Amino acid sequence: MKIPTAFAPTWDLSNAKVAARKTITFTENAQGTQFFINGKQFDMNRTDFRAKLNTVEEWTVRNQSDEVHSFHTHTDDFQLMRKNGGPVRFYGWRDTVDISPRGESVIRIRFSDYVGRTVLHCHILNHEDAGMMATLEIVGDQPANGTGKEPIPHHHAMPHA
Repeated sequence: MKIPTAFAPTWDLSNAKVAARKTITFTENAQGTQFFINGKQFDMNRTDFRAKLNTVEEWTVRNQSDEVHSFHTHTDDFQLMRKNGGPVRFYGWRDTVDISPRGESVIRIRFSDYVGRTVLHCHILNHEDAGMMATLEIVGDQPANGTGKEPIPHHHAMPHA
């Protein structure tokens, strides 16, 4: 196979039409043993967020705890727009961003080619495994990749309760 001579194109979402805005808030209990997204622990049978295929959404990701949480998405990468109130220079797509204690980041995400269920979570594995994960369903005009009943694709070895 021939080695590529250029990087894949990137699209700056700074001027994109925003179809919806969402807030994602990371919290934890006082002991640091239970972790939450929008006040809920992970439940694979619940859909926490929905997005529409071929749209751009702006999400504000807040950390209301005293330790860093690492926000991670599956299936679609995002552009970091602002961090703790300040603008961020665009240099490419991400799938993870650290959210500082009591801080927030604003991202824009384009849902471009996957229809079905996926997850977003803290990428610190013990936080994720102790509840800091949520489901996202991406809907479109075409049939879903699955029925939504099969296990959610996930790349970590640890099982989730």
